[in-house]
Formats: sequence, structure tokens, C-alpha cells
Amino acid sequence: MQTQTELSRAAFKATHGHDAGQTFLTGPQVQERYQKSHVTLWRWIRDPDLAFPQPMKINRLNYWRLSDLEQWEAAQAMQGAA
Repeated sequence: MQTQTELSRAAFKATHGHDAGQTFLTGPQVQERYQKSHVTLWRWIRDPDLAFPQPMKINRLNYWRLSDLEQWEAAQAMQGAA
């Protein structure tokens, strides 16, 4: 029997699989990317001034498009340079 996480991943791949040509990151992967806790990510999502990309929710789990995160990073770098 599959666990809820395995079912969520299977549903995600079926809905947004590799055919879309996009890479998606899970919450823990985003936490690792920025070296931040889940609470910090929760705050970033709710801060309109920060404009952090909104996740897609599938079975209560968050997934971010890597391309959205990279665009946000580029915008942050431009703000820092200004």
C-alpha cells in the first residue's frame, strides 16, 4: 500500500509531469535551497512586499516551479544592485 506522500507525488507527476518540461521543488527542497526553516518560508509566502513565488498545493503539500524561484532570485539580485 502506498503512503499519502507517495500518492501525492504520483498525483503531482501525473498532473504536472516531465511532459510540461518544468522542474518542481518540494517544500523541504526549497528550505534547503535557501537554508531557511519552514516557518521562514511560510512568512515569505505571506509577505506581499517580498513577492516570493506562491506554491502550488497538491494534497496539502507545497511545490514551487524552479523557474519561478530563479526569476525571484534574479529580481532580488537586481534590487540589491540598485
